[in-house]
Amino acid sequence: MIATILFATKNPGKYAEFVSAFHKFSPQMPIISLADLDYQIPDCIETGTTFEQNALLKARHARNHLHRNDKNLIIIADDSGMEIEALNGEPGVFTRRWDGHEMSDQEIVDYCLKKLEDKTNRRAQYTTCLVANFPDGREEVIFGKNSGVILTEPREESRLKGMPFRELFFVPELNMMFHEVRELPKLKRNGYSLGHEVAVEKCANVIQENLFDSV
Repeated sequence: MIATILFATKNPGKYAEFVSAFHKFSPQMPIISLADLDYQIPDCIETGTTFEQNALLKARHARNHLHRNDKNLIIIADDSGMEIEALNGEPGVFTRRWDGHEMSDQEIVDYCLKKLEDKTNRRAQYTTCLVANFPDGREEVIFGKNSGVILTEPREESRLKGMPFRELFFVPELNMMFHEVRELPKLKRNGYSLGHEVAVEKCANVIQENLFDSV
């Protein structure tokens, strides 16, 4: 049985990365974004203080605004962010308003580097929370965590609009940017655990299981 997934984002970079990751495990499943709907869904106000709370808010918000047959879509929402060890887990869920106002990608990069300029510990963790929301009201929450370090200066060739940490997050074990590690076959990662991919795989399996159960 083939169903269509609505990935609850208007961010083209996030959408492209999710589709690429998901189709490794379920290549036949169509995936659309909020931008593909023929009507507007208002932006979700993310009032949560954890990744799980915000992912649930996004999924339920999208569900409540779907029209007509779109109510049969399976919704996947995510919330993710960087947690920097030397900054007590900042910015976490507050990336876009890290310094108290709505920030651009460049402002986030500059602010991050300034806060870390006198720090020797640059370890960080990129946490992903996925929520699969089904038309019958069932929900599954899935986590993935990825370790790395924040570079002392950005890699401009890694820049992607809407994803400020893409040009800063580096995996020393493989001497590669995190987004480059994502593209490696599993056997070439030398044991590095790609938590985001694990979470996406779990999400794909959960959806397949739920589709099977509903037949």
